[in-house]
Amino acid sequence: MTTSTAVQFFDCHRGRVAFRVFGNGPAVMLAFHGFGQDNTAYQSFQNQPDNGFTVYAVDLFLHGKSQLTSGSLLTKADWQQLIHDFLQEQGINRFSLVGFSLGGRFSLATLEAFADRIDQLWLIAPDGITRSLWYRLATQSGTGRWLFRYTLRHLSVLNRVGHALVRTGLLNRTAMRFAELSLATPQQRQLVYDTWTQFRHIRPNIDAIAALLNNCPVHVRFFTGAFDRIVPGQYILPLTDRLRQYDLTVLKTGHTHLIEQVAAQI
Repeated sequence: MTTSTAVQFFDCHRGRVAFRVFGNGPAVMLAFHGFGQDNTAYQSFQNQPDNGFTVYAVDLFLHGKSQLTSGSLLTKADWQQLIHDFLQEQGINRFSLVGFSLGGRFSLATLEAFADRIDQLWLIAPDGITRSLWYRLATQSGTGRWLFRYTLRHLSVLNRVGHALVRTGLLNRTAMRFAELSLATPQQRQLVYDTWTQFRHIRPNIDAIAALLNNCPVHVRFFTGAFDRIVPGQYILPLTDRLRQYDLTVLKTGHTHLIEQVAAQI
């Protein structure tokens, strides 16, 4: 089994995937980072030598060194085929999953296809369980995507709307600040647009996932931040309300440092 922390690459039908391997434990864990990050987000797992895992930390497409075929729209079937081929190439049979924020959505999409091969599922402030109204409006129609692109190119409009929503209590001030930081440069704004629109078909089926988790021996762990205003703890309820068994750890932190806090727990 590979244990080097150097960047490695896997070529697939949708592009090229970059990944690093942290640790040398007997169990395998696939790790998916959050928006704007890359596979080094899981470097802190390397600092916990007794965690029992060899962690394959993957750069999601559009992030790090992974490259999505130009103009390609990633579907859930594409992603599941990619994971199938990756597991086969690496000689991995059984494995666990960890996903933070955006990476939680990819973890859930992976689970849908491989539940019978998964030992543990760790979801850290996961995206994909509760879909926001803004996300649906911005991505699910041609008109919505056009308007989304327009507002990203005219930040003054977006700022006025955002601050009006803060004043009316419809948008948290911390979330507004996070949005401002995430949209500070043209490159960041393009990444937001590409990520939201090109990943719009990576939509986990929560009912199907709950049924799989209730019928497969997967140890499910949720980690949320007590001060997280980006993916608040209640966002996991549509899934946890359907599960018969799971573990929940609430950490005294916000959104940004959750991976490091989880690493300290293992």
